[in-house]
Amino acid sequence: MLPLHQLLARFKNLTNTEKVKKELAMEVFVKNKIPVTLKQISFSKDAIFVKVPPIIKTELLFKKEEVLTEIQKIPGLTNISNIQ
Repeated sequence: MLPLHQLLARFKNLTNTEKVKKELAMEVFVKNKIPVTLKQISFSKDAIFVKVPPIIKTELLFKKEEVLTEIQKIPGLTNISNIQ
């Protein structure tokens, strides 16, 4: 039987993939000068939902195509087809 520390060592390098995806998407938003935080981003099957005030949402709509193409280049987010 293996000691407990050897069994738990398997899980040492696991990351929260949802959090990593949010961070990558947030970097794209910030790069395009759209102020978004991790708490404001959520994912559905093929869409990113951004809960921001209307003025920021309007700015996002102006840059939607640019942001969407950059997000689709990120591995793990290639299936994203819409930002809402």
